[in-house]
Amino acid sequence: MCQELHEKFSRATVAILTRFDGMTDEEIKKLRRELRSVGGEFRVVKNTVARRAAEGTSIAAAVAAFEGPVGLTLGYKDPVVPTKVLRTFTAKNEKLRIRIGVVEGRACDPEQVAAIASLPSREILLGQLVNRLNAPVAQLAQVLQALPASLARAVSAVSTSRTSGGHTST
Repeated sequence: MCQELHEKFSRATVAILTRFDGMTDEEIKKLRRELRSVGGEFRVVKNTVARRAAEGTSIAAAVAAFEGPVGLTLGYKDPVVPTKVLRTFTAKNEKLRIRIGVVEGRACDPEQVAAIASLPSREILLGQLVNRLNAPVAQLAQVLQALPASLARAVSAVSTSRTSGGHTST
C-alpha cells in the first residue's frame, strides 16, 4: 500500500488535501467519478501511510497537513483540470473543504488552489501561445501577397494613363 501510494505521489502533478467530514458515500462516489473522467482520483488515506509514502516526493511539502480525516485528490497530467473539478464540487458541497495543495512541487494554500482552478487548461494555453506566435507570420504572408497585386495595379494604371492620352508631348 505504501509503495503504491509513493509511486502515485511521484507521478502526480497535483495533490490536494481536503476535509470531507459529513460527506455521504454517494457524494464521495460522485466526486471520484468526476475526477476519474479527467484522469484524476480521490482517495481516503491513512495519515501514517501517506506521510511515509510522501517521503522523497513533491508531496512531502504537505506532510504536516496529514492529520485528521484526509481526502486526497491526485492528478497526473494537467494540474489545472482536476483542480477545476474539485473547485466546482466544493462550490456545490460545503462538506468538502480544501486544506492545502501541492502543484508541481509547490505547496499552495486554498486561495492559491482556487486561483489555479481559474486558469485555462494546458491545451488552451498552448493554443493561445501558438496563435500569438503565428500572428506575425500570418501578417507577413498577407503583406507579401498584397505586394504583387499592388504592383500589378500600378502598372495597369500607368498603362491606362499612357493609352488614354494622359501622356503629353512637347
